Amino acid sequence: MKMCGIRPLLRLGAAALLCTFCVAPVRPVQAAVWLTFPESWDVGQAFAVSVTADTDYKDPVITWQGRKVTLDVEQGGAGKISYGLLGSDIRRIKPGNYPILFEFTQGKQRYHIKGNMTLNPKKYPSEKLKVASRMVNPSKKSLPRIKKESQITGVALRTMTAKRKWTTPPGFPLSRMHITSHYGFHRIFNGQPRAPHAATDLRAAVGTAVRAPFAGTVILTGNHYYAGKSIYVDSGNGVITVFFHLSQIKVKKGDRVARGQLIARSGDTGRITGPHLHYGLNLAGQFVDPMPLFETSVTNLLKKGRQMKVLD
Repeated sequence: MKMCGIRPLLRLGAAALLCTFCVAPVRPVQAAVWLTFPESWDVGQAFAVSVTADTDYKDPVITWQGRKVTLDVEQGGAGKISYGLLGSDIRRIKPGNYPILFEFTQGKQRYHIKGNMTLNPKKYPSEKLKVASRMVNPSKKSLPRIKKESQITGVALRTMTAKRKWTTPPGFPLSRMHITSHYGFHRIFNGQPRAPHAATDLRAAVGTAVRAPFAGTVILTGNHYYAGKSIYVDSGNGVITVFFHLSQIKVKKGDRVARGQLIARSGDTGRITGPHLHYGLNLAGQFVDPMPLFETSVTNLLKKGRQMKVLD
């Protein structure tokens, strides 16, 4: 194991030998601190991380895939804990080894602890879809609109608030969850290959109630070229849910929504092959498969990682 710094305070077991850590600067502390994250995970899938200590710490930040993720500090058992949900976008992230950086402050000392994660390849099937030709090859007149909407949604997806409003497992956005197109499918529109599907499509007749899976704040609504009528909800720590192809939007930007609250009616707007709900989960800029999270919790995800004591 490679370590850097002046006599870094690390006590890691054999299970941590696949990880590289750097603690800088180093200074004796009284409280123990543990970090939890997986040694390896599949591309496109959400995973959990945590910082745990038996006394106070503040300003925890995790840097992953170029994004700084701010976490809040909560009471956890006899100490303090910070939870995070992260992942990797099947469209942009390749299998391989990637750094993950944990930062937090104890007393007057700021600690920086670096580890490595392995992202494993995951195969997804292809699907052929027939849509209006303008949705595959938009006219020159439509290009400025598409570019502007891409910039607006990009700003929304960079939203980062520290207060955790999400809980797991999330609530179901539809009363009946029938998948018509899975996350990760390599899509071929009118014979032309396009980027893999970054969400899950759920069968829903026009007018079906759409509910918020997490509590949060509405950060964007609109009627976009590809997405149609859409909603973006921020639930803290980089957790953002998106809902596309709606027929009605029942909330507005700035509204606070509760878990299970009616926020929209499904529809057939934007680039569609038929009425459905496009449900997406974005974690700190990474669109991941949203479906596995309905069957687990952040606690269970953390059990699949390695807990390592880094300060004592």
